[in-house]
Amino acid sequence: DTMARHWASLRRGGARRSAAALAALAVASAAAAAAQSGQRTAVAPTCPATVGQAPVLVQRKHEVRRGLPELGADEPPRPLTVLCWNVMYKNFYNREKAHRRKLLADLMVNDMQADVAGLQECMDEGEMQSAFGNRMQKAPGTDQFNCIFFRPSVVDFGGVSGRRYLGDGARDDYSQRFVSYAKLFYRGREFWLFSTHWCLDGPCAGAAGGDRHRLSAQVILGLRKELGASSVPAIITADANSHMDGYDNDDGVQWLLGNGFEIAGKGPMAGGIDYIFVSTGDWEVGRHIVGATEPSDHPSFSVQLTMTGDQVAPGDGGAPSPPSAAGIASTPSAPSVENHYRRVSGVGSWGGTCTCPDGQTYNVGDLH
Repeated sequence: DTMARHWASLRRGGARRSAAALAALAVASAAAAAAQSGQRTAVAPTCPATVGQAPVLVQRKHEVRRGLPELGADEPPRPLTVLCWNVMYKNFYNREKAHRRKLLADLMVNDMQADVAGLQECMDEGEMQSAFGNRMQKAPGTDQFNCIFFRPSVVDFGGVSGRRYLGDGARDDYSQRFVSYAKLFYRGREFWLFSTHWCLDGPCAGAAGGDRHRLSAQVILGLRKELGASSVPAIITADANSHMDGYDNDDGVQWLLGNGFEIAGKGPMAGGIDYIFVSTGDWEVGRHIVGATEPSDHPSFSVQLTMTGDQVAPGDGGAPSPPSAAGIASTPSAPSVENHYRRVSGVGSWGGTCTCPDGQTYNVGDLH
C-alpha cells in the first residue's frame, strides 16, 4: 500500500512537470510568433556611441582545474565576463551598511554574472568578501581602494597579487591613488588583471590632470613589465576620471592606447569615465552590458572577452549585442548602414547606453 501511494505521487509529479513544460512551450511558441510578426516585448533605445576595454594577461597553468568540468577538444569555451564597478566608499566601514555590500555582491554574481571583478572605492576586501561568501574569492592584498575578485569555479588564482602606489605626482587632495594587480588563470591560460582609480579635481583638473593620469598609466605599464607580464594578455579596469582632460583624449587614456592597449568597454558615468582596457591582439571583445547603479553612484558594466585563439561557443557572445530593458544582451539584428557616431564638446554627466540597428552598443551623454 505504501509503495502504491509512492508511485501514484510520482505520477502526479510527472504530470505537473509535463503541464509546466507544455506551458513553457506555449510561451516560447507565442514569443516566436510575435518575433515573426515583427512584434517585440521590449525595445532597446537606438543611437550611437563608443566602447572601451581593459588589459588582461594570459599564461599557462600546470595543474588541472578543480571544480569546473574540463571542456572537450571539440567544445568551444564561453567568454570570460569582466566587470568594472566603482562601488562607492560610503558602503564600507559600517556594520549598518552590510546589507548594501550584500546587494553589491548579489548584483555582481547574479545579475552581471561576473567571472572577474576589478573594483574601485572598495575600502575593505574583507568586508566585501563577507558579502560574497564563497561565490567569489578575493585576490589577497588588493585593497584598499581597488579590490580584485574572481569566481573560483571559473577562474584560478595564480598566487601573485597586491597593490602599488602610483606616486605623489599622481595623487589628489582627496587621497593617494593606487593600482591593484592579480595573476589569474582561465582554462589553463594565464592573464593579469589590474584595477585602478585615477585622481580628480584640485591639482588634477584640466591639463594638470592629464599629466597626473599619464604618470598613473606609466606606473601601471612599468609594473606590468616588472611582473614579467609584458607579453602576457592583460586587462585594466579603471575609474580614470578622464573628464578632467578630455575623456578619451585624456593623456593617461592616450598613453595606454599608444602603448599596447585598446578600449573594450566603457561605463556611462559622467559621460564615460570608467573603462575596461585590454592588451591589443590578445582578446576578442564580445557583449558589452551596463547594469545597475544602486547602491553605488556609478553604473556597473561588463564586457565578455575571449582570448585570441579560443573559439567561442555558439550563442555565448562573439560580437556586441544590444542590452534589453532588463540589462541582458540580446541577439543583434542584421547589419545595415554604417553607424554614425560623433564626439562633441560639452558632454554632461547624465548618459547611458544606446544601441544601433546592427546591434553595436555605445556610451552616450547628454549635451548641456
